[in-house]
Amino acid sequence: MAAQEARVYADRAVLGAAAGRREAEEQLLITRLHLQGIIQSAMDAIITVDDEQHVVLFNQAAEKMFQCSAVDAIGSPLERFIPSRFRGAHHRHVHAFGQSGATSRKMGQLGTVTGVRADEEEFPIEAAISHFTVEGKKHYTVILRDVTERDRLSAQLRKAERLAELGTLASGMAHEIGTPMNVILGRAEYLIQRVTDEGTKKGLATIVTQVERITKVMNQLLAFARRKTPERRTVDLGQTIDDSLELFQERMTHSRITVEKAIEANMPSVYADPDQLTQVLINLVMNSVHAMPEGGQLRLSLDRENGHARLGVSDTGHGMPEAIRSKIFEPFFTTKDFGKGTGLGLTVVKGIIEEHGGTIDVESAVDKGTTFWIRLPLDGGQIKAMP
Repeated sequence: MAAQEARVYADRAVLGAAAGRREAEEQLLITRLHLQGIIQSAMDAIITVDDEQHVVLFNQAAEKMFQCSAVDAIGSPLERFIPSRFRGAHHRHVHAFGQSGATSRKMGQLGTVTGVRADEEEFPIEAAISHFTVEGKKHYTVILRDVTERDRLSAQLRKAERLAELGTLASGMAHEIGTPMNVILGRAEYLIQRVTDEGTKKGLATIVTQVERITKVMNQLLAFARRKTPERRTVDLGQTIDDSLELFQERMTHSRITVEKAIEANMPSVYADPDQLTQVLINLVMNSVHAMPEGGQLRLSLDRENGHARLGVSDTGHGMPEAIRSKIFEPFFTTKDFGKGTGLGLTVVKGIIEEHGGTIDVESAVDKGTTFWIRLPLDGGQIKAMP
């Protein structure tokens, strides 16, 4: 009887232990699933690699960041997500970290590093790293944050601060420089009319030219740093094109530049500041003329596109590589020789167009020419059809 009771107690203990193991296994499975859910739903990219730097975990945020599926990433070397010029330094850093005795480094401690997406686009990253040991082998987990947008906003803030300083400086300089320049210009033009010596006239003409250049630079600075509120009314863009081209007629004839116009019939007028739109066209046409020193073709088009007036200014000039094209609207960026350009013209143009609720884009290829596309809204309440 005692032996039978002992067997019953033993069986109950075995069953209890088995139930305990099942419960523990179920709890472990739930925990694993919970952790997996956290990892997959994390906003930051999480990647784990083994001691040979091969990927063993690649969450959804990592898939989005690197434009690579987890199926494709797992098993591949981590260096595929690092630009080739940084891979040597990466291996040295991981080795040193593994030997340092530290178990983790927080976000930002590594500084900004560079990653590369599947399409070979490079981008800035902040990272946190930790390591752990599984069956005697070290594994490393990195948490990665794409800081492209943060860096872009920081750059915009720095630019805004620079523009604010420029505005203060330009406003103060306008009177101090503008007044004496106008006096010099007036006196030089007065003397040109009264002297007979050709050498003196030539010298005075040089003074006039240089004073006008200084005045132009000051006006660009003021327009850039302290843009006036547009004085808007209905504007016939076709007429604005004609008026602007007329200013360059002699220059284009001398430079062997032909002009082609393609103006859509019955174009509605736009609601804009006519002086500012003329300034935009003068800047763009002047750039095209400078791009065709040996002659070429200038084409201006105007049509309607999705509720916008689309204005195109195209030339067959030397064009621009991507490295230059991407910077042409930045303040003070210019490809012209020193003293021949301020780097503000296209910045002012972009500012004017954006103040009118429009956009400006550029297409260009080396030795094939450049096209600027301007789109201005055709607001039904602020336009009327041309007669």
